[in-house]
Amino acid sequence: MKIRPLNHPPGFISLGCLGYLIVIALLWGGGQGVYTALKNRQPLEITVSDYIAKKPNAEWVTLKEAQLNLLEAAHKERLGKISEIFIPVRPKGESTGAPVHILLSTKDKDIVAALEDLDNSGGTMKEAMNAASRHADKLFMQKDVSGLIRFGIDSDDKTRKKLAKLDMKLTADFVIMNDGAAPSLFGSMAMLGIGLLVGFFMLRRAGKSEPAAPPPLPPNLPPRA
Repeated sequence: MKIRPLNHPPGFISLGCLGYLIVIALLWGGGQGVYTALKNRQPLEITVSDYIAKKPNAEWVTLKEAQLNLLEAAHKERLGKISEIFIPVRPKGESTGAPVHILLSTKDKDIVAALEDLDNSGGTMKEAMNAASRHADKLFMQKDVSGLIRFGIDSDDKTRKKLAKLDMKLTADFVIMNDGAAPSLFGSMAMLGIGLLVGFFMLRRAGKSEPAAPPPLPPNLPPRA
């Protein structure tokens, strides 16, 4: 049995508070995206060592002389499959005992496949060694990495808290960089515009649905003689 308010047309579904949350998310995400795109016209090229020494005021960066160790990585799973990997980014030549200031978030299919193979080869030492040899080029990578530093609506505090609880030697102010991501001015402007449009119609509809004020009561008439 379906229950529908009498003043709503057939097929209409009221989102209620969820609708306003969606509008807020569109406005926040679109506004942040426009700000990021206008502020970061080109990626800032900087070595990992210099970035760690003094974090620059930039969200779109290319980290040069980076060293990535897949054996230190953590990952998210969805439906039993690895969906996202977080790899510590260190300056080239730094030991694995040093604190981690940067995590690279990647969904690269080759890296995901390599980590899944390593995870599934935990039977014997020989199987583990064979898996490591198959993915030797992914275990210790030295390359430049580029992407967007998460902040604001993208910061994902829940994920940060879970990562901080792991034994990854993360610093208190560690950052997460989305591998290969770049600002999108037009996409962010479209998101912002949709949020403004939807918000306008929701407010307009809310104004029309307010109950009309009751008519004033007639004044008390004096009794007839």
